[in-house]
Amino acid sequence: MTDLAPAHQDPGFDLDAHVAVVGMAARFGQAADLDAFRDGHAADATAGPLAEAHAFDHRFFGISPRESAILDPQQRVLLECAQHALEDAAHDPAADEAVVGVYAGGATTGHAARLRRQAAGSPPTDDRQIRVGTGADFLASRVAYKLGFTGPAVSVQAAGATALVAVHTAVQALLGGECDLALAGSVTVHTPASGAPAGGCAVSVLKPLRAALDDGDRIYAVVRGTAVGTTGRDESADAGRARLFRDALAVSGVAADTVVGVDTPEGLSVTDTTPAAAAFVRAVLAVHDGTDRPDGAAGPRRAAVSASGHFGTHAHAIVEQAPARAPRSTVDGWQLLPYSAKSAAALAAVAGRLGRHLERGTGAETLQDTAWTLQTGRTRYGHRGFVVARDPAEAAAALADVKVRTTERSAGGSAGDPPPVVFTFPGHGGQHVGMAQGLYRLDPRFRAELDACVAHVRATADIDLGGVFDPEGEEAREAARRSVADGRIAQLAVFVLEYALAKTLVRWGVRPAAVVGHSLGGYAAACVAGVFSFPDAVRMILKRTELLLSLAPGAMAAVRLPEAELLPLLPEGVGIAVISGPDQVTVSGPREAVRRFVEEHAAKGLETRLLKIPGAGHSSLVDAVLDEYAAFLADIAFHRPTIRVVSDTTGTWADPDEIGTPGYWCRHMRHAVRYHDVLETLNAFQRCALVEVGPGTTLTSLARRHADLRHSHPILQTLPHPTDETPDPKVLLSALGGLWAAGVAIEWAALHPPRAPRRTSLPGYPYERTGFTAPAA
Repeated sequence: MTDLAPAHQDPGFDLDAHVAVVGMAARFGQAADLDAFRDGHAADATAGPLAEAHAFDHRFFGISPRESAILDPQQRVLLECAQHALEDAAHDPAADEAVVGVYAGGATTGHAARLRRQAAGSPPTDDRQIRVGTGADFLASRVAYKLGFTGPAVSVQAAGATALVAVHTAVQALLGGECDLALAGSVTVHTPASGAPAGGCAVSVLKPLRAALDDGDRIYAVVRGTAVGTTGRDESADAGRARLFRDALAVSGVAADTVVGVDTPEGLSVTDTTPAAAAFVRAVLAVHDGTDRPDGAAGPRRAAVSASGHFGTHAHAIVEQAPARAPRSTVDGWQLLPYSAKSAAALAAVAGRLGRHLERGTGAETLQDTAWTLQTGRTRYGHRGFVVARDPAEAAAALADVKVRTTERSAGGSAGDPPPVVFTFPGHGGQHVGMAQGLYRLDPRFRAELDACVAHVRATADIDLGGVFDPEGEEAREAARRSVADGRIAQLAVFVLEYALAKTLVRWGVRPAAVVGHSLGGYAAACVAGVFSFPDAVRMILKRTELLLSLAPGAMAAVRLPEAELLPLLPEGVGIAVISGPDQVTVSGPREAVRRFVEEHAAKGLETRLLKIPGAGHSSLVDAVLDEYAAFLADIAFHRPTIRVVSDTTGTWADPDEIGTPGYWCRHMRHAVRYHDVLETLNAFQRCALVEVGPGTTLTSLARRHADLRHSHPILQTLPHPTDETPDPKVLLSALGGLWAAGVAIEWAALHPPRAPRRTSLPGYPYERTGFTAPAA
């Protein structure tokens, strides 16, 4: 739906009959980019030599140094400008199936002749290579090939009128449905020997107006009308030019006295395309940025630009201020800003440019548009970084040091082969009042997911978990603290949160290749994998908790000793409950037996301590309730998992048939949690990314202590530790950014409201250019 404000156009204005300028790039004289041109706003954009005319980032475009040296400088400059124009339009040709056309031309140069003279003493450069590298026929097609376009690629040659003829041709192609997006541009690079060292290039990205409005594109101007033709046999040049201008006015449907003309000076050579290109850019900027109108004129700003070539060729374009759009309410909150480059040095430059751009911003309301543009409008390269921030100043400060948030894809990696993601679900212990409260208040879809789970638990078990997640006021927080101390409520709250958080991650595009849980977390893992339904999982956890709370008094203790050395020391009834590392073990059993063990062996120098955990799970005490649990499980509907599961009971991949049996879940409640073996299994799993889905950082900490995992696998937490005051959304979005940096594709639209933010203009790629000396005259 087009979000226009009350129409500023005449009643006959047809959104489907016009084209928008949604992106631009320009290099003129010493103005290295569009911002520099806009800031200088020199009337004569062709003054002075073209900066870095013979330098080119050949690595970015995958062109060898030898081929780059043969390429006419015009071909090189046009390639770089076309890429910047696409970025300014926030269009990534690799991310969608839009048909993109390109219409471009250049000046006549002596580059080919100089190469031939040079080649006379250097046979390896043959004439075919020279023709391909310098021919005007290949200006547009080389851009299309290198940037991955699938639409028409048409070289336009009309001398001084080339820039406007390219715009006219692109407009007709868009209105005729030949492409969805079109680049129109021209380039002139003079050589020192020509006596005219100036030059320039401009590329505009054009799109049907209605589509641009619907897609939230930033619109510089509307191309209201164009006309191209030649002077008739019986006409003077001025008369032909005037006739064609009247044609452009007729096409545009506007009166001449509502249009401000933009001057196009003479070029420095017969085929110089620079003046018209600069004039078109000035006209577009005038209606976008300026306030000038003809005396007494009302309505949108309009500008006209004209250009002529030899033998009576004339071209005209009338551009108009973009339609006013209905204001959108700003969305406060955290934003994830991803960025990437093809080298570490370029990545640092990308971060620096983006940071300086945000420092010059107008307010926090633009940060969401910035995030959306970076998320959906920029090509993803191998070196990646991201920041998470609430406002432009915070983002700019984070961008000052890209080392804090940068990841280089592994050798051979690409956006097409992301690492498999493993969801790891923690067990009882990380629960606390206000778990995920920040996310709950920020993301309405997560809130709806969690509320639905809470409503089900309330309806089926008469337990209200809502106050645990989002207590309002100190009285409510105190009540929530009492609830969390209740084993039944605490364990259900952890499970419900993990389940809702996992569904949110999947909605954001993070789909696990495998899941694993730690004790209670095994139920969330199995539920997400489809082993049993959410309602059945709630029933199972309630029964499990009821049985565990009925056990005789027990205790648990941490012991710093390998399993094999510890087993002979354990007294009757005390067993191993958890193995977290090579020498990180938890024992459990009857309370007095565990206490005596700790006292005796601590006195002998063994590092051991009692844990503040009620009960003794995964111990001999559980034997008393296993039959009752097995009978209860007979009524559960089990299924084969749809996602691979690592069993925390065996530490290896779960048998897909066995995990759907009552016997497995009885053993799961009784036997030790072999999480160190789980980590060994995951270490061998294709350099997978481990994402802890739940409160706290227990599993993240264990994985980071693993000698190999911490160096070769992304390890990410989704929520802060209970004592960490970092806001929930920042931690979660940082995990998402870490996954994106590792190569995981994100469903960016799911992070935003149903009406997506708008695209905005951001700095272009920082080319790392190599100088290519012009051939001798």
